[in-house]
Amino acid sequence: TQKKRDLIMIVALFVIVGGFFWFYQTNAYSGEASRAYIFYGNSAEPIVTVDFVQKKITRHDDQNVPSDYDQGYPHIDEDEQTITLLGDFEKNGVRQEVVIRYDFDKNTVQVIEETSPNNICSKEGESSGWPLICLPNRIRIEFEQSDEDFIV
Repeated sequence: TQKKRDLIMIVALFVIVGGFFWFYQTNAYSGEASRAYIFYGNSAEPIVTVDFVQKKITRHDDQNVPSDYDQGYPHIDEDEQTITLLGDFEKNGVRQEVVIRYDFDKNTVQVIEETSPNNICSKEGESSGWPLICLPNRIRIEFEQSDEDFIV
């Protein structure tokens, strides 16, 4: 009878913990994002801001890139709705690009192209609130969610 009671306690514990986990996952980032902040490295200031309310991209700073690169980063392509940053991961001595797509209609951001050992950040999919971390490229995307009405 003690084994049966222990088994019931373990199952009940799993159900309770699983319920809390499911509740957190479905409600933690359920609000609609008003802005996405894209950070590079250890910086506390974003390098690019995607404003979903005003439907605009703001470039705050340039990445420090070696002189042998032919373009500046971040590169913003408003036609393709992409932002390209230079990541820290090197392949054959060349730093790799990280391409981020934003969607003003869905208020989402997604890492669509990157090179890293397991390509984890490009497999994370679209996000409208859940932070995206792209290591070893040292790029992170955080969201601001607001219930306020914005005047455009």
